[in-house]
Amino acid sequence: MEGAELNPPDDVHHALIFAPHPRAAEPPPATSPDINPEPDRPPPPEEDEGLPPPPPPQRRGPLPEFPKSVLHSGEAYWLLVRLPPGPLQMDGPLTLVGRTPKLGPSPLLFDPNPWLAVGAGIVVFSALFWLPMARNLTRAITMMTRATESIAAGRFDVQLADNRGDELGRLANAINRMAGRLKQFVTGQKRFLGDAAHELTSPLARMEIALGILEERGDEKARPYVRDVREEVTHMRKLANELLSFSKSALLEHQIPLAPVNLAELVDAAIRQEKSGAFPIDVQVPRELQAQGNFDLLQRALGNLLRNALRYGGEQGKITVKGWSEHGQVLLAVADEGPGLAPVDLEKVFDPFYRVDPSRTAATGGVGLGLAIVKSCVEACGGVVSAANRQSHGLEVRIRLSAAAA
Repeated sequence: MEGAELNPPDDVHHALIFAPHPRAAEPPPATSPDINPEPDRPPPPEEDEGLPPPPPPQRRGPLPEFPKSVLHSGEAYWLLVRLPPGPLQMDGPLTLVGRTPKLGPSPLLFDPNPWLAVGAGIVVFSALFWLPMARNLTRAITMMTRATESIAAGRFDVQLADNRGDELGRLANAINRMAGRLKQFVTGQKRFLGDAAHELTSPLARMEIALGILEERGDEKARPYVRDVREEVTHMRKLANELLSFSKSALLEHQIPLAPVNLAELVDAAIRQEKSGAFPIDVQVPRELQAQGNFDLLQRALGNLLRNALRYGGEQGKITVKGWSEHGQVLLAVADEGPGLAPVDLEKVFDPFYRVDPSRTAATGGVGLGLAIVKSCVEACGGVVSAANRQSHGLEVRIRLSAAAA
């Protein structure tokens, strides 16, 4: 009927001979014993060119069953379907033979509907079973990610729930222990710096006074040498004071009482303390703006920012101090018109002892503790400090604090 002529092998011929015969369909039950289920058809009319052909007879009752079988012979599969002789007006049964090189998802051999239903059921069951577990795992991983980000930012007061009995519970316990150990190490380091700086300030101050007296009363030839030594001692005393300020501000975090601070008064006090020369400072801070913090720590932080701005950008333009409120928080920004910083320096400029200029002298800005003290003071007040280059030129440092309660 279709395709190339088939030459079935001997085993297929044998199957053709002994294939089961189709069972005839059972006639439908009669609605009444007096009525013939299939009445006699009227005789066909004589051929008349004007009359249309009679309609084909309607099939009644269920279709007969067609026995099917599949044989594998040689390199092909043979499909045998035994048809009944009645509809085709044949003397005997007719067998439909098909050949295919492989068995695939053919509608003749494979019904995909049951498998689609089974697959849909498996998908629905998997979604109902695995979705709560996936959400539980995702929630735990999200909390651990936030905790590790907080630890990387230097905030070690994290505590994860470690009551799980699986690997995530062990990981949470390890993160808690790591945060505790790091907090002990960092706190011990800052306490050591503070103690050492505190012990050094007194003898350095006495040495500075003694060298000043010796410079005044000493020989004229020895005065330049004494002056150099006194300058070095003065530099060491300032370094010890910076170390002491850094360690105190870091150790006071979450221990000092916070109160409303008027930012306009804070800026005025910092300008009076740090301003030198006639550099212009543009203050744009509303008089009613208040933030939650500590006045002394914030004044020390703002003073360091003004000192850096005056040192690196004071001669190139005005310095702007601006304050405003945003989404329940208060921001205080110090901007200059200096050269700014490289992107790699912006990420490390608040680290202790980091300097853009590798030479650590008093003439070039000390040892790199100024912005580290700013960060410690701001974080002790529960705030965040960040630095960014301005669009044209210059650097802007922002302090973000919580707004004071009404």
